Amino acid sequence: MVNNRGIFPILLVFIVVAAVGGGLLSLDRIERQQQHYKQHTEMLEISYRAAIHTYKIATEIYLRDTIRQPEVLSLFARAWQSDEAGKTILRHQLYNRLQGSYQELWQYRLRQLHFHLPDGESFLRFHQPKRFGDKLFSVRPSVRIANTEKRAVIGFEAGRIIDGFRYVVPLEYQGQHIGSVETSIPFKSVQSAMTEYASEREYQFLVHADLVQERLFPDFRSVYAPSPFSDAWLIENPARNHADTAKPLSITADAIAKKLSKDADTIQRMVRGEQFSVGIVHRGIGYVVSFVPVPEVTGGKGGYLVCYAVEPLVVAVKRSFVLELTGFAVMLAVALWLLLRWRSSMAELAEQTARAQYEESLLTQQERVEHEERTRISRELHDGIGQALHAVLLRLKLLLGAVGADRSGERSAINELIRDVQNASSELRNLVVSLRPLPLSGMNIEEAVRWLCRNLEKDGGVSLLVQSAGEFDTVGDRCSLVLFRVCQESLTNILKHAAAKRVQVSLQRQGETIVLTVSDDGKGGAQVGMSGGSGLMIMQERVALVGGRLVIDSPEGQGTRIFVELPCH
Repeated sequence: MVNNRGIFPILLVFIVVAAVGGGLLSLDRIERQQQHYKQHTEMLEISYRAAIHTYKIATEIYLRDTIRQPEVLSLFARAWQSDEAGKTILRHQLYNRLQGSYQELWQYRLRQLHFHLPDGESFLRFHQPKRFGDKLFSVRPSVRIANTEKRAVIGFEAGRIIDGFRYVVPLEYQGQHIGSVETSIPFKSVQSAMTEYASEREYQFLVHADLVQERLFPDFRSVYAPSPFSDAWLIENPARNHADTAKPLSITADAIAKKLSKDADTIQRMVRGEQFSVGIVHRGIGYVVSFVPVPEVTGGKGGYLVCYAVEPLVVAVKRSFVLELTGFAVMLAVALWLLLRWRSSMAELAEQTARAQYEESLLTQQERVEHEERTRISRELHDGIGQALHAVLLRLKLLLGAVGADRSGERSAINELIRDVQNASSELRNLVVSLRPLPLSGMNIEEAVRWLCRNLEKDGGVSLLVQSAGEFDTVGDRCSLVLFRVCQESLTNILKHAAAKRVQVSLQRQGETIVLTVSDDGKGGAQVGMSGGSGLMIMQERVALVGGRLVIDSPEGQGTRIFVELPCH
């Protein structure tokens, strides 16, 4: 039977260590993966920013050399104040003047050239010259910002015909704001630029479906198709036969995207707009898929840039984890074998623990019996002798009233008897209070000690100073009871025997330990075991039963200091 009890703790330790060790190895694997995934995410973001920066430089060169020329600006400046017929003439003139340079934009991967009037009206789309006159402020934040705040805007934005990565700048002529102009590039241009940096990677751009629904002309919505992830994100329709359509994903990348669409964590992170990378194994090959959110120019949801890259480390880390886990399991098996050889020691430890629990149970029972006995004696004293003294007091007062004023001797004797009975009643009340169990209903040990000191100070005619430090709400009942009884016994002894004028009580919580110090300026000389010192001995026994320590320092003529240290659990 002892041997069976010895096996259980060993198996329990083995299971706990196995769980903790396996968890730590798993956390280490995840951390290594996340560090590597973070590099993929950062690389995708850098590639994207580099592509956009290249486009920005090309646009600024074109604006400087072509658009911001006096002839072009003076022509466009007249459009704002012209009627529709005048605008038509100016639109044709501007188109004819810039048609040649517009064709040159293609070598920079720039596709659109679009002029807007100061009120956001579309004046001339070079890619759709027959569509003009629509107001853009409500659907094109970049146009609104450029014309109202008069600053350049660069970034992704969904438009009326197609989304794009746009560069919108305000235009001035002779110090007057005359409107704005924009260039944009499709995702294919960004895709091509990033592929030049890393040709082995595949790129995809997802557009938020709400933007397309809100902004696009209805007859252009066929440009998009649902993405492999969910209907909330759209991609350029791969079946669309257009020179600017982005290169579709390979069969492998498309299969990986469909597999990730079933991963709830990936979808939730996309919904939250997080920047992240995930690892996945497809047909025995490791891949890392990176997601970088691309907000609109206003900072709202725009799209997601996704990169698919072969990453052998995904498989290598998993294999390494299996090897590490196997090695750890072997080590645990050896440790289990060694622990089983110490079963007898474990059994002995269990027996000692059971004995300690038994002693603790006995102590608890002893305290319960003591509480019940104190309560019984206190009740009997109050209901018996207390009531009898009260009856005697009433009779003496009646007798005093019956004795005439001329019998001063008898009246004086009766008054003295009344005082003696009142003193006896007061002593009885103090005894009843001291016998009652610790009044902890609604009070912690600090509050109970302060309550005790207030009562004794009032009745004992001595100055009592109470100091406390720490938190006492979580102190156990047994510890609180021992502290209260030791403090009560100490103060009672001081009031009866020490002839002290000042008493100081200190209660401090120090972690899992409570320290009680009671000191006075009385005559000292108190020692355990001396005649009349049974109270000190009882205090010492109480403290020892709960694993505490009591020290009495009482040099003759120098007062007494009682130091108690208890574990507070």
